[in-house]
Amino acid sequence: MPDITSTMAPEPEEEHGDKPFVVSPAAWAIAGVCAWASIIITTGQIYKHLKHYNNPRHQKWIVRILFMVPIYSFFSWLSLGYYDNTHMILYLDCLRNVYEAFVIYVFVTLCFEYLGGESAILAKCNGRMNVPMCYTCTCCLQPFPYGLQFLNFIRQCCLQFCIVKPLMAVVTLATVATDHYEDGNFSPDNAYLYVSIIYNISLGFALSALLLFYAATTDLLAPYKPKLKFFTVKAVIFFAFWQGFGLMIAVNLGMIKAQGGVEASEIAMAYQNFIICGEMVLASVGLYKGFHYSEYEEGGIHAGTTPEGEDRPKSSVIKNLGNTLNPKDVIQDTVRNFSKKYKKYARSSLDGASAVDNAESDEDTDTEQDVTSVGDRKKAKKKNKKRGKAKGYAKMGLPDMENVDEDGNEVDNEVDSMA
Repeated sequence: MPDITSTMAPEPEEEHGDKPFVVSPAAWAIAGVCAWASIIITTGQIYKHLKHYNNPRHQKWIVRILFMVPIYSFFSWLSLGYYDNTHMILYLDCLRNVYEAFVIYVFVTLCFEYLGGESAILAKCNGRMNVPMCYTCTCCLQPFPYGLQFLNFIRQCCLQFCIVKPLMAVVTLATVATDHYEDGNFSPDNAYLYVSIIYNISLGFALSALLLFYAATTDLLAPYKPKLKFFTVKAVIFFAFWQGFGLMIAVNLGMIKAQGGVEASEIAMAYQNFIICGEMVLASVGLYKGFHYSEYEEGGIHAGTTPEGEDRPKSSVIKNLGNTLNPKDVIQDTVRNFSKKYKKYARSSLDGASAVDNAESDEDTDTEQDVTSVGDRKKAKKKNKKRGKAKGYAKMGLPDMENVDEDGNEVDNEVDSMA
């Protein structure tokens, strides 16, 4: 008799089993429903803000924050569909992560705009001191004043993450191309270990800055309902990063294993993208409530004001969108916040002598006392000769910082008044 066992189909290997649900077509469809639901909700809100663009100083930054949801949702859903193509997933993650870093800076800048900028914050925080506490990571520090140096530190901590994140994305793409990068591989010979360490340090500074700024201004931001805004933005950015990091640790600990011919690292990345798609639905609802467009409609509490008897200038949705996408202000802000002349720049923008006095009263803003000697007037005249550099600042949209003295006053005005 013929051996019938030779004609029978081989039994599936038990050690592999079926593919996990997270990489199945059903999971991809569920993630797609969540992703597109969040995209529709947030895109509609973006349109409403651009249609009722009555306070560009606020809404430009709000729209930039809202774009986070469509970008996260779409790239996460697309990555889930390419779960077996590690290189494609890493490319898509890098694009998503670059915008993630940008959102931190955008959110802090929006909070500054809510409070009227550096000058208004200095005036309102005059005399306030930081109270050391654990949740702001200052428990081991001495109390310090909320002055100009403090504000500069907050902006720099957020901006450094905007610089580090894209640089690490470039490093990731380069090492992937040379087969020196593997997600979840903590070997010293693999770039993933070093990229993760740098990411965590940079992210830690940015998170600490956000918490510190919130602790310093929570009562000042009260009219803008900051709790929901802070929680939603931080949850999207920080939870997404650390949950992905945690999944890769689970792979190394053997908690996530290969199944159905799918590598453990691929399963971990699939879980990450699937979870993000679901989280974006919650994020879209949180951002909808936190940044509702009705506050900026005609007569809204934050719509801004126009001179009595004048109509508010109208502009198209496309033009308003172009205004929000223009990166010029971001470049300018990066230059001035890391410039050695930041103190002069900030003080030159202070509105009124009282604000200047407040800035001067903080110990961290300056260690030199004001003097009105003849020598200072001579120095002012010398500074006034450096007008050639003013053209360079004008091209960047910055004030002429070379012609501003240590008190934030223009040299021309000072010299003229003394004459």
